[in-house]
Amino acid sequence: MRRIGTAVLAVLLLTGCEDTAAVDRASYEAGYEAIRIAMPGSDEDRPAVEERCRELWRVFPSEEIVDLNQGDWVAGCADYAEGKDSRFADK
Repeated sequence: MRRIGTAVLAVLLLTGCEDTAAVDRASYEAGYEAIRIAMPGSDEDRPAVEERCRELWRVFPSEEIVDLNQGDWVAGCADYAEGKDSRFADK
């Protein structure tokens, strides 16, 4: 049993602990980049920042967001507003 736990830990360390596979990269990065122009950084709590990002999503031209996932776009937007590095940044 201990070997299984060690193997799982090794896999997590090799692949990184953040779950970026479940995030649509194009949507996340579009939100992350869009926010640089449209909304400054924020000291608000995460739910308030995400709400502002959802409001921003609604004002973007539909042709810019047609193939994007709103939830992942909002996550990218909120990460940027909170001053976090992109989940897909080279580390």
